[in-house]
Amino acid sequence: MTLQQTFQANAASSRQRNLNSVQRTLRTMIWLVLFVALAALALLLFLGLMAAGAETGGWLALFIGGFLSLALPGLITRCLYVIPEFERVVVLKLGKFVAVRGPGMFWVVPYPPFYQSVAADLDIRVQTRAITAAQTLTKDNVPVSCEAVIFWRVEDPRTAALEVANYSEAVFQAANSALKDTIGSLELSELLGEREMLSSQLKVIIDSAASRFGVDVSSVEITDIHVPEDLIQELSVLAQSRRSAQAKLAEADVERQIAEKLQQAAEAMGSSAMELYRLNVLERIGREEGSQIVIYGLNGGNAAFEENLAANAAGALVQRPAAEGRPADRSQPSGPPPVFEP
Repeated sequence: MTLQQTFQANAASSRQRNLNSVQRTLRTMIWLVLFVALAALALLLFLGLMAAGAETGGWLALFIGGFLSLALPGLITRCLYVIPEFERVVVLKLGKFVAVRGPGMFWVVPYPPFYQSVAADLDIRVQTRAITAAQTLTKDNVPVSCEAVIFWRVEDPRTAALEVANYSEAVFQAANSALKDTIGSLELSELLGEREMLSSQLKVIIDSAASRFGVDVSSVEITDIHVPEDLIQELSVLAQSRRSAQAKLAEADVERQIAEKLQQAAEAMGSSAMELYRLNVLERIGREEGSQIVIYGLNGGNAAFEENLAANAAGALVQRPAAEGRPADRSQPSGPPPVFEP
């Protein structure tokens, strides 16, 4: 028995002592009442015989009365049981099942003509048990270790007490075997990515096996899965590659949607609306300090007007050719596009 199991057993024993305090108190009170009554009866009988002159009979009555006063209360009080709400008692009569008693106060009389006895005292609360499958091969031959917790309770006290010697150990062994079998039927990707499915599958398998022992398995939770370190690195690289590919696909999809929207906007907007949109964009860019804007020309309809609008949008004024005494020549190429620095 491990240190943890020893501690749990000691804690359970301590709780049992505390919970049976009412039973001990009732037994003690009944014992005292019976003892005083029998002792008083024996003393009265002794005094009556002594007064009648039967000294031998008086001493014999006192001896028998004293013995009964000590033994009979104990024999009666040991038949009294007080069981809490979360416990059940399996009662037999001459070795055969009679009933499941509890909770509350009742009597189990082992004397003729009842011949009753207590076969087991069972706790029907939900209990937990950790199970471990160490170095178990998956379907794709990957060694993994898996840990799980099962939540179970005694559903049929009669079956749990009479059909199996240790129902708790039987449930543990069935759960451990089911965990290993389930891991062996799944691939590593399924084991890592579908824990809920694995838990549900384990619950069905373990509950089916535990029902033969009178136990109901309410839930199975996978707590940890240990994978070799080299395999973890490979899975990390694979997951990173998948995320990168998904990000690129998402970016391409967004760019396609933007291109479609821009195409629809260009078809819906006329030339004047497009010019106003371009000027609005330039105006927003010109708000930033240190921004540099290159204007390639708007529509070519009015060069001076377009030049002034571009300069104002960029936050600076451009010297006009007229200010330098040179007329603007619209027939010649305008040269490289002007650059404005706000």
